[in-house]
Amino acid sequence: MNKRFVIITILVIALAAVLFYASYNTVPKSIKDEGLDEEKIEVEDDRLAEEVLPMQIESFAPEFVLETLEGKKVSLEDYRGKIVLINFWATWCPYCVREMPYLNKLYLENKDNDFVVLGIDVMESKSEVESFAKKGGYEFPILLDKEGEAARNYLVSGLPMSVMLDKEGRIRAIQMGMMTYSQMKEMLDSVRSK
Repeated sequence: MNKRFVIITILVIALAAVLFYASYNTVPKSIKDEGLDEEKIEVEDDRLAEEVLPMQIESFAPEFVLETLEGKKVSLEDYRGKIVLINFWATWCPYCVREMPYLNKLYLENKDNDFVVLGIDVMESKSEVESFAKKGGYEFPILLDKEGEAARNYLVSGLPMSVMLDKEGRIRAIQMGMMTYSQMKEMLDSVRSK
C-alpha cells in the first residue's frame, strides 16, 4: 500500500510538471494568428521607425550626444558618412578588457578608410576610464555614458555589446558578448560589401 501511494504521488507530480511546462511553452493558435492581421504602420521618415521597432537590423541607430575623455561633446550624427562600430563596455568587465586591443587594432588599420570605433563606457567615472585607456594605449574615441542613457536606448543587457552601422547610420549588425579580431573584421567586411 505504501509503495503504491509513493508511485501514484510521483506520477501525479510528473503529470503536473508536464502540464505546467506545456502550458508555459505553447502559444495557442489564436494568439499566434493575431499578429498576421495587424495593420501596417506607415512611417514617412525612416528615422521615426526606430520608435516602433527599436534596434532592428536596417533601422536607423538611436542618436546620442556623449562626452569624450577630452571633454568634447560628440553626437552619432558627427560620424555620418563613416562605418561606425559602437562598443558598449566597462573597465570592470573582463571580456570588455580582453576585447579592447582587438577594437584598437581594427580602428588603427581602418581609420583612414571611412571607419571609426566608438567605445562607449557605461556609467563609470571619467578618471577611471581615462586611466584605463591611457594604460592600454587605446587610440579610438572613447565616450562616457555617465547616466547609462545611450546603453538603455540601445537595449544593452550585458557587456560588451557591439553595434555596426553603415555610412547612413543604419544598423547592420549587433553582437552580444565579446568578439575576436577576426569576427570584427568579418563584420566590417560584410558591411563594406553591401
